[in-house]
Amino acid sequence: MNPPSGPAPTPWLAPALVLGLLLALFWVLLPTAPPLNDRVQRLDHAVRTTLQGPQTALGEPINQALPLHWDITAPGQQALADIRLHFDLHTAPSAAQQPWSVLIPRLCNAWQIRLNGELLVSAGQVDQPNDGWASKRPVWLTLPQVLLRPQNELLITLRMDAGRRAGLSRVWVGPTADLLPRWQREEWLRVTLPQAASVLSLVVAALCFLLWLQQRDPLYAWAALGELAWALRVADSWWEASPLNWPTWGLVVLGLIWIWSGALYQFITALQSTPRPRWERNALYVSLLGGPMSFALVWGLQTLRAREELALQIGPLAYGLGSGAQTPLPLVVWMLGTLLFWAVLNVRLAHEVWRKPDLARALVTLALAMCLIAIGRDIYAGRASALHYEESAWAKYAAVALALSVLVIVSLRFQHARDELLRLNSSIGQRLAEREAELTARHLQVTSLERDRAAAEERTRILRDMHDGAGAHLIAAIHQVESGQATRGELLHTLQESLDQLRLNIDAMHLPNGDINALLSSLRYRLERRIQAAGLRLVWRADELPLIAHYLGPQLRHVQFILLEVISNATQHAQGTRLDVTATADASHVILELRDDGVGAGQGVGNGLRSMQERAALIGAQLERLTSDKGTCVVLKLPLRQSV
Repeated sequence: MNPPSGPAPTPWLAPALVLGLLLALFWVLLPTAPPLNDRVQRLDHAVRTTLQGPQTALGEPINQALPLHWDITAPGQQALADIRLHFDLHTAPSAAQQPWSVLIPRLCNAWQIRLNGELLVSAGQVDQPNDGWASKRPVWLTLPQVLLRPQNELLITLRMDAGRRAGLSRVWVGPTADLLPRWQREEWLRVTLPQAASVLSLVVAALCFLLWLQQRDPLYAWAALGELAWALRVADSWWEASPLNWPTWGLVVLGLIWIWSGALYQFITALQSTPRPRWERNALYVSLLGGPMSFALVWGLQTLRAREELALQIGPLAYGLGSGAQTPLPLVVWMLGTLLFWAVLNVRLAHEVWRKPDLARALVTLALAMCLIAIGRDIYAGRASALHYEESAWAKYAAVALALSVLVIVSLRFQHARDELLRLNSSIGQRLAEREAELTARHLQVTSLERDRAAAEERTRILRDMHDGAGAHLIAAIHQVESGQATRGELLHTLQESLDQLRLNIDAMHLPNGDINALLSSLRYRLERRIQAAGLRLVWRADELPLIAHYLGPQLRHVQFILLEVISNATQHAQGTRLDVTATADASHVILELRDDGVGAGQGVGNGLRSMQERAALIGAQLERLTSDKGTCVVLKLPLRQSV
């Protein structure tokens, strides 16, 4: 009986611990804001604000509390503002005093700063609306002591473009040493952390792209595309000057958000084997298409609103939420609709993970929930509340958790693919070993069969050679005895030839491969006495012959039988007095020539000649037989190289 299984481990524990550690690390690294003291002054009220724009009378003074969020104060309008701020020194300035500085957390879009009428610094082109400058980093300015007075005036000339989060945050003035920690905190939040988030997303995108090149898994491709789009989007939050003017760059940034949203959804889809519901995909398409449509609608309505004669008709349509909510309605509706879609999707993902635990989807669900909370807060802070104007957006920080989740998921996916590959390699190696063992056994079996076949062929050859040589002579001796007509000498001669044939067969079995000299020596040793007994004078001339590498035992035996047949014809039928045997070699052949001075014509014709020609053809040799009244000459040419 199997022991009862305990409760299934919750899939939220590991990702919750990871994200909790990230939040704790973020909290530890976040510089704390220094406490206020009487030396640091917070300027949160403009003594006098002068606006110049199509909807505002030239030079009209307006009292303004800070922060000033222009998209909320005057949505859809373009203006140039002179904002005057006063601050006092506690003591008269002197050379011994420490320097004073100014910190402005947010100042958009283009601006100039003057102290007591003297221009200190400027950024962007104040007189050119919608240029690429955006002023997204905190402004830190050390005030020249020679310009400081007991009562001072900061004049900030500010160009404010519609739809670009223009405005002015509260201004901090005080001794540099007291104000520096607050500036470091603002620089950390608005520049350092977003830069780190951009680098992290780029690293994750590069890693996913390399993995996609290696494995062609769509999950890696969507992760790389989404992280690359988000890295560029976050870079826009700290990059001071946009590459393009407004609204072109706004469309590019919006396009990066579309790409990120679509890639994130495809990444979530790739995490599971079953397809997502059709209504869910259709809702995503509507969300992606709604972005450019709402952006174009708002831009067109703002252009028409600039015409004063249509202001009353267009105003209620574009900004129809009442005086308390003066934000572009189509863009807000799209943002809220997209946020609602992702919130519903996140709830569905959480329910799916709860029913079927999965670490990868649990990580994405938690990270996505953090991003949705941050984006919702950013929409509220950026479109509905001027008090949050100087605060940094949360989405770029929360998306770090999503990037880390993608990194963890991709790492787990790669580890799983690597383990699967190792398992497959191990299986393939085992199969190869089994196949190799099978092939080795088959090879041994074939080798054994080949040895048996070679032995059988060798036995067949020996029997054939004995039949053609010694056997034929023994049969002839039997006929001689049976006929009673052969003399004792003839019978002895026949038996001697049979014995010579048998000895030559045995010698052929021990000849070195390719050694024609050894073959000729064995032939001369066995047959010289018989040649002389037949009344022939043997003239032997053999040079040092090269080895014929491709002539093995069977080929050498064919050569032996050809020469033996020629010598037998000369001793039995030629009726000559001399037999010349010559062995030479040229560049391509070993040439064996046997010549007698007998009667020549008609001798050796028939089965003997046909047998010699067949044997010569088998070994690739050339055989020529020339007869004349002066005798017979047989020339055998053996090739030194085997023909292809």
